[in-house]
Amino acid sequence: MKLILLVEDNPQRAEQIQACMPKGARWIWAKSAGAAIGVLKRDTFVCVLLDHDLESGPELSGLDGQAVARVVCETQSRKGCRVFIHSLNSIGAAAMLQLLSQAGFEVERCPWCEEASEVLREWLEENVAES
Repeated sequence: MKLILLVEDNPQRAEQIQACMPKGARWIWAKSAGAAIGVLKRDTFVCVLLDHDLESGPELSGLDGQAVARVVCETQSRKGCRVFIHSLNSIGAAAMLQLLSQAGFEVERCPWCEEASEVLREWLEENVAES
């Protein structure tokens, strides 16, 4: 079973991203870093769609997209899981990209905007079909 993880706390953006999912794709929407970490420890994913700023006070909890990226590195297959970073936080996105790339994951980075939906749609079709 091919499973996609969407890590996004903004409902409007999540809805836009969900519209890009391939027909018949199975996906889980994690609205917080904690929820994402929980499902990453439980399930195996072919794709992870990753935002960075996920908590109202990540400096207190330590839970942001980088924390999720670290758990991706600990729990997911480098050959079987690809990551799409859609975060608008350029510093956080760059840090996640570096962490995941150094760990051996295939990573695409495209800050979310109207044009990003077509990039994501094509990326998902390609990567869900390959896995």
